[in-house]
Amino acid sequence: MSQPPLRAMQCFCLAAHHLSLKRAAHELAVTPGAVSQQVKLLEHWLGFTLFHRQARSITLTEAGNSYFRRIAPLMDELVNISHSVKQTDRTRVVRLSLPPSFAMQCMSRYLPALRRDHPDIELRLHASAMPLAVEESGEDIALRYLACADSALDCTRLLHFEVFPVCSPAYLDAHPSLAAGKLDGTTLIHDILHQDWHRLLQAQGLSTRDTRSLHCDQAMLALQAAESGLGIALADPFLSREALHEQRLIIPFEARLEARRHLFLVHRRHPPIRPAAAQVKDWLVSALVQGIDRRQ
Repeated sequence: MSQPPLRAMQCFCLAAHHLSLKRAAHELAVTPGAVSQQVKLLEHWLGFTLFHRQARSITLTEAGNSYFRRIAPLMDELVNISHSVKQTDRTRVVRLSLPPSFAMQCMSRYLPALRRDHPDIELRLHASAMPLAVEESGEDIALRYLACADSALDCTRLLHFEVFPVCSPAYLDAHPSLAAGKLDGTTLIHDILHQDWHRLLQAQGLSTRDTRSLHCDQAMLALQAAESGLGIALADPFLSREALHEQRLIIPFEARLEARRHLFLVHRRHPPIRPAAAQVKDWLVSALVQGIDRRQ
C-alpha cells in the first residue's frame, strides 16, 4: 500500500483523543472491533505500535503520542473545511464577490443588516481585486468597479463616483500651502482603484514641484496611509465617508473630478440567477442606489 490509509488515520485520531476504542466506534457508528482493525492496519503501514493495549483500556505509546500530536490538527482542519463547504440547501446559498476595499466597508455598514433581513440565505463572500469574469469565478453576483456597463452581463450601476484629495489634519498643518492647492514638497498616494492624480493635476493646473509618490494596491490602504500622515490620497465619497465624518481625514482644498470607474452589480444574463441571489441583488440596489438605510 503506497498511500497511507486515511480511514485508519481517522479511527486512530478518535481513539487517541478519547483513549477509548468504544467511544471512537460510537462516533463513527461502527463496532469497536472495526476501529481496532483500522488501527492495526495503520500500525502495519507505519511500522510501529501506536497503542499499549490492556484488557479494558488503551494508552498511547511514545511514538503514537508524537504521531497523534502531529496529525490531529490536520484531521481537525479537514473536518472543519468539509463542514464549512457542506451545502444543505443549495437554492439558499448565494456566492457574492466583492472588491477588497468595498468588502471592508460592507462588513460593518451593510452585512449585519443584510443578514438580519435575510437570515435564511447562506452568504459566501469572496473578496478579490482580480477582475475575473463572473462565469469564470463561479459567483452568483459580483460587485465590480467598471468604467461603463459590460454589454455581456446584466449590469446595475450602484454608485457613481467623484474623486477628491484627502489627508490627515496633521499633514495639512505640516503643509499649510495645501489649503491653496499647492502640492509642492508633498507625497501623492496612488492606488489601483482611483488612478486619477495625473488627470486631476492637469485639470486643476496644480503646482507639483518636488512631489514624491507612494503606491498602494488597495484603495483602503491608500486612505489608511493618508490617515497616518504619509501624504495625500484621492478618495471617493463612499470609501472615505466615515473617516471624513470622524475627521480622521479632511479635504485640504477643493478639487473634484469624475472618477474613471464606478461601482456596478453584475451577473450573467443566462441562465437567470436563482431567487435567493435576486433577493440579495434587490437588497443591495435598495441600500445603495436608492440610498435606503437598512441598518436600523
